[in-house]
Amino acid sequence: MRELRLLLRFIEKDYLFKLIFVLLLYSLVPFAEILFFIYLTTLIRNWLVLVVAVLIGLPGVLVAQSQLQEILQHLKARLRSRAYPGAEIADLLGILVAGVLLVTPGFLTDVVGYLLLVPLLRARLARVLARKLEKTFSELADFLRLQRL
Repeated sequence: MRELRLLLRFIEKDYLFKLIFVLLLYSLVPFAEILFFIYLTTLIRNWLVLVVAVLIGLPGVLVAQSQLQEILQHLKARLRSRAYPGAEIADLLGILVAGVLLVTPGFLTDVVGYLLLVPLLRARLARVLARKLEKTFSELADFLRLQRL
């Protein structure tokens, strides 16, 4: 019965639309990155574009790592006080996504990654995400409390 429900979920119109949108986005981002690389190589030398593409994300990864450690401390404190850590979990997800985007080679992903490292933008996104996923975040918080994080 569970397998049938899972199969029917793939057939739902809204879920199918979201899945197609994510797959389209997943294929368009590398395509845009490649076009941007080609454009930059016409402006400056090939090897310089590759060096800049690799080095531009490294400072952001270091910033993301420090912000990650800070938000983990806040999350642990909120879990110990039995408070709902929805904003902290959303903030943590934003930092993790930023880190992944900064490690991914490319300029467009680096720009989005650096934008996610800005605390004001990430806090606004975190508030929206925490409201939309409150049930999931509360279940995650309960799980983390049980793990004695």
